[in-house]
Formats: sequence, C-alpha cells, structure tokens
Amino acid sequence: MFPALRPAAVVLLVLGLTGCTAVAEPRPASSAGVAAGVAAAVAGEAGSDLGNGRPTVTFDGLLVRRRVVVAIRSQDAADLSVLRGRLARAGARLRLPLLDVSPTVLDADVLEQLGPQLIVALPEGGTVGDAGTILDLVSSSGGALPAGVQFHIAPVLVHDLRLTVRTDEPVALQEAIDREGILADALGDYRTSSGNGELRIDYTGPLLSDDLIRSIRVGIAGPARAGADDVSVSPRSTEGIGVQMETEPVPGAVPTPSVHGHTG
Repeated sequence: MFPALRPAAVVLLVLGLTGCTAVAEPRPASSAGVAAGVAAAVAGEAGSDLGNGRPTVTFDGLLVRRRVVVAIRSQDAADLSVLRGRLARAGARLRLPLLDVSPTVLDADVLEQLGPQLIVALPEGGTVGDAGTILDLVSSSGGALPAGVQFHIAPVLVHDLRLTVRTDEPVALQEAIDREGILADALGDYRTSSGNGELRIDYTGPLLSDDLIRSIRVGIAGPARAGADDVSVSPRSTEGIGVQMETEPVPGAVPTPSVHGHTG
C-alpha cells in the first residue's frame, strides 16, 4: 500500500521512454503477413532497448512531447468509470481536456510497482501543478473519493505523430486497416481523417520503437497498394516544443522521489 496524501501533494517524477527510427520495407504479400509482422514487432518491443531501459529514438524533435499524466489505481474496478467522468469534468473546468493513454507510457519499473488501471494525460503545456489542482477539484466538487483509490502524477514523454499515405479511396483504406486490425495492437488508440487524396492517422501515446514504426508503415502500405516509403511520418503539430532524445538523461540517472498515493 502507498502512504495516504491529499491529491495536490501526489507527485511522482518519472520519464517513460521508448521509441525509434523508420526504415522502408517492401510491400508485404498479404494482409495476414502484415498483421503478423506488426504483432511480432509489438511482441519484440520489450527487447528493443540499448541496455539502459531506453530504445534508440530518432523520431524525435517535434514528434516527441512532454506530457503530464495521472495514473489511477482502485481496489474496485467499478469506481474507474465514475472517476474518469469526475476527472473529465474537473479538467474541463480548467480548460484542460484529458486523453486516455496506455499505461505503458510509464517506465517499466514504475508501471510494475504502481499497476495503474487507468491513465489520463493532460494536454501539452499542462503541468504537475495543474494535475494536482484537477485532483483537488475531484475531491472537493464530487464528494468523498471511494476507499482504496490511489492517484499518481508523472511527467512522461509521448510520441505525438501523424502517418500519412496517398490514396484515391481513403474511406475504403481506413475500413481495411480497421477490419484487419493492422494498427490496433501496435497503437491501441488512434484517430483517422481524410482529405485531398490522403488518409491521415494521428497517434498520441507511448513512444514507438524503430521496428514497430517500420512494421506500422508496412502495415499501412499493404492495403494502400503503396510502398512503405510512401507512408510519411511527421509531427501531428508543428507548434510547441519538441524533445531531442539524445539530450535526455537515461532512465534512473536523475533521482526521483518515493512513490506516493492518495487513498480516499
């Protein structure tokens, strides 16, 4: 169990780091082969680091952003949907829309220790202090928190990128990608849009390794009848400040405070 604290005091300084380079691949022979390739890349993510817990990351700069996340752990899973709604309303009061992200955005050691069931990310520019204020609003405006609920705040790194491919039939291509599950395992949550003869896939979440990005590009290229080189990878937004991964300290190089929690 974690020691009890008021929500605004919950701070865990952790950098969750993964991700990497895209390399062109020939178009696969079948969608089944594409899906298998993506699945293999997902399975290989854990072994793709450099020995210090962090894969090489060259898809950086504006493609990598700093975000603050709130990790939630509850003894009763039924409380999670209620808490998610209360967090959303508190964030809206501060004009800070919250985005659900995969727990793997956290460093592996921290993830194992916390075991969160839900993680939400503040928008770019949101601070640890903002997250604490959101938790205070959840407590003050929504009544007492359920017993056994723990909150944790962590600054992390995420990929915030867009994959784009030219196509005359963007709707059909999107349906094929969704139907075959090419991206579901690799990205989890993603959003698509189309226009001007393009299909665009936007992703914000844990950093992606080079092998996984390569497989994703191949996976999109197959049903698009294109080459992997024809699937571009770019920042989802050209505004704001990106991260140069070569200047980031390796995991564990910067001391972090003890893990803290809040129990309602």
